[in-house]
Amino acid sequence: MDEIYQTTHRVYEHEILPQKLWNAGREISRLFLSSDRWSLSFIRVHNPCPIAHLPHDVLAEIFLFTLCANGFHPLNTRGSLPLEPLTLSHVSSRWRDVAISTPSLWSTIWVDRPRELHIPMVELWIEYSRQCPLILYLRQTPPPPAGQQPSPFTDPREYELTDKILIILGNHLHRWKRVTFLFHHPTQHSLLNLPEIPSAAPLLEHIQMSTRAWDADSKLTMERIMYSYASVQSVVVHEFLSQEFVPWERLTTLDASQLGCPMDSHLNVLKYCTSLRRAELRVTQDHSDAPFVRPTRRVGVPHLSSLTIHATRLEGLVLRYSSAPHRANDPQALQRLLVRSACVLKRFSFGDAAAIKDDSYHLSFLRSPQMASLLELYLQVDMTDKIMRFLTLGSAEDGRPRLLPNLQTISLKDFRGDHVDDLELYRMVVSRFPGPTPDRNGRYSGSLHRAYFHLRVKGHSDSPVLPLLVERCRERIDLRIYLDSCADQNVKVGWYTSPPIPGGYLTEG
Repeated sequence: MDEIYQTTHRVYEHEILPQKLWNAGREISRLFLSSDRWSLSFIRVHNPCPIAHLPHDVLAEIFLFTLCANGFHPLNTRGSLPLEPLTLSHVSSRWRDVAISTPSLWSTIWVDRPRELHIPMVELWIEYSRQCPLILYLRQTPPPPAGQQPSPFTDPREYELTDKILIILGNHLHRWKRVTFLFHHPTQHSLLNLPEIPSAAPLLEHIQMSTRAWDADSKLTMERIMYSYASVQSVVVHEFLSQEFVPWERLTTLDASQLGCPMDSHLNVLKYCTSLRRAELRVTQDHSDAPFVRPTRRVGVPHLSSLTIHATRLEGLVLRYSSAPHRANDPQALQRLLVRSACVLKRFSFGDAAAIKDDSYHLSFLRSPQMASLLELYLQVDMTDKIMRFLTLGSAEDGRPRLLPNLQTISLKDFRGDHVDDLELYRMVVSRFPGPTPDRNGRYSGSLHRAYFHLRVKGHSDSPVLPLLVERCRERIDLRIYLDSCADQNVKVGWYTSPPIPGGYLTEG
């Protein structure tokens, strides 16, 4: 107990903890010291906590998972100071030894709205991280909205404090791995003193910078320095920078979600990103009044494995393969995309708000072999009875095909189609019930666990079939039905419920 008290006292002497946290720790120490030492010692020795038996390296791995920003997730997911390593080191003397001897636990340095407290914190994290690659996040206080006062938590010396922190971090430039700098004050001249030498930051691979309040010359200097380092291969672009010095040909990851551009602008950049593997783009509507036509520009990104597009009104997007070009309005486009990509999908979600009444368009790609392994299917289209019959699982007796036999989740939402026959819905769901025994061909009847429907159903809330369907699903699968509005103003709209049917087990026949 004396050891815990002395350790806490040393932390207080270095002014690492805020005064309120120190007072709380002192009160806890007082309560422990006033307790029966013999009984506490007995509990500690004879009833050790299970975590006390964990080896040193296993405990260190558990500690690493507590980090809110560990390099695998966005650093801006939380707007508070991550003090997990410091917190862990004050639980017990063993935990302190493990935490201090785990440099990677201290290699993420998060500074949000610089304050005086951050100076000793950064120095401590730098010391304990030893030679580990550093993940840095530094954000100055954003300007308040028009007509509002600045945040009361803002330090009036934030600009000077930022400079002090950057000087400390700059002395360890050779350890920088991922940096996020979001500046809202004028130019931080200490950052402009970094060496413009490609080998000065050999580990730096990811850069995100925003310099809203900087002057134009300083922005260009900052970009030229940061993008000159040879290992940079991942960037997040902002509208406040020129992006003139970005090494596009080296990039493997590009995040342009902070910068909205027409699709043509993105294509102009992508043609230089020959090594790109992951891309996230924000597409804004082009102000041109010209109708959408088949684009003639083709961009080859041979290594791309992940593409995320944010769009508010994206009216046309054509993905082309140089070996098999096809027209933009080809109804088999999605099916060919699956084939050319060699996909073996397990989850598929498809929404189509276009005024296409030919349901064969929606079913064409579901028939492809790449869909045979689907476990989850989400459709939001103009729902028809033909789609229900397609999804009805066949058997050896009726000769119907066994399409998508492994589905565990089916979610169907009608966009603006006609009423679906309640009997077709019933047959489709029942055909996919998990069977207790295989049939004569060694196949089970189905594997459905969840079925969610948002539909217009024939008979609507007065359908005589829906109560039977709910009764049969009650103990088998998770069934949820939302009845959408229709022409009849007297029908019920909302989630469908049905009380248990007396003798409902007779429907099992």
